[in-house]
Amino acid sequence: MKFFVPICFVLLVVALPGCDQLKDPYKAPTRFSYSVLPQTTSDSIQTSTVHHLAFVDTRITAMGKLFVFLGSTNSSPQNYASLNKSATQLGYHVINLNYLNSVDGQVCSQQADSCFVNYHEEMLFGSKKSDLVAVNKHNSIANRILKLLQRLHKLNSHNGWNQYYEGEELLYSKFVMAGHGQGGGHAAYVAQKLDVDRLVLFSSPNDYSELNGRPAAWLLKDFATDHNQFFALTHRRDTELSIAKQHAIWKSIGVLEKSDTVSADNSQYKTSQALVTNFEPNKNAKTQPLYRNLTAQEYALPADTARVQLKKVWLYILGDFAR
Repeated sequence: MKFFVPICFVLLVVALPGCDQLKDPYKAPTRFSYSVLPQTTSDSIQTSTVHHLAFVDTRITAMGKLFVFLGSTNSSPQNYASLNKSATQLGYHVINLNYLNSVDGQVCSQQADSCFVNYHEEMLFGSKKSDLVAVNKHNSIANRILKLLQRLHKLNSHNGWNQYYEGEELLYSKFVMAGHGQGGGHAAYVAQKLDVDRLVLFSSPNDYSELNGRPAAWLLKDFATDHNQFFALTHRRDTELSIAKQHAIWKSIGVLEKSDTVSADNSQYKTSQALVTNFEPNKNAKTQPLYRNLTAQEYALPADTARVQLKKVWLYILGDFAR
């Protein structure tokens, strides 16, 4: 994958001095790639060596929608290169966020249902509610998205990043919330609380109460987002959450109305919202969990024709129904 940007933009995105004064940012149609350290978007954000990633291809007709991707526990945005590219190819503005993702909400499985809600509230909005994490408002997912968008607009006002916020408020109705594992749980919680354009789930959400033997209570409530805009993909042999429990969660949110998911491994998926793959991961991949990560992470993607098929499925669930 090649991204062509002028040298000055490379300097900008890593927050080196000298280019913020450019009077005429590069605006010829091309694929723009940004790599931004979180602390360069705001002095109040925790220092990190892991970059946010952002992409937009101005050669493609813009959808006027922001694809917000949240990775799984302990992952980095760089782990999702092919998925980022797929979203960019459809005309989305794309951000793959670096957020504080070291604590997986599945630790709530043996606790009261409020554990799940408090966890998502603190991670997403910085409300001090959870005993599991310590995330203030500045370091919350929502604030990191806002500050990144503001920074991207400053880097290049021609790219249109400012259409996704107004002042200090995010315009969620233009968001496609997407996530893998833990990130999918956060994305789903946003879609439950706020009306977003689309929800795309990779091996998620995983909020299942072992204490009560059912999906977490918040998943059983009405969603602000229309469930017809929910799309999901998982692996039949996911070792982190059984397929039966994933099905139960998907049924609770209205993404799965049939008794089973539809196979993503052939061409029969095109009228379905809940898909399952049974492909083998890349033979050189070692890091677990392989089956879970096959649905989205670069290193675990299947090889050859299976990879081609999986990428077609991605485009479908991201919103290209011609695939």
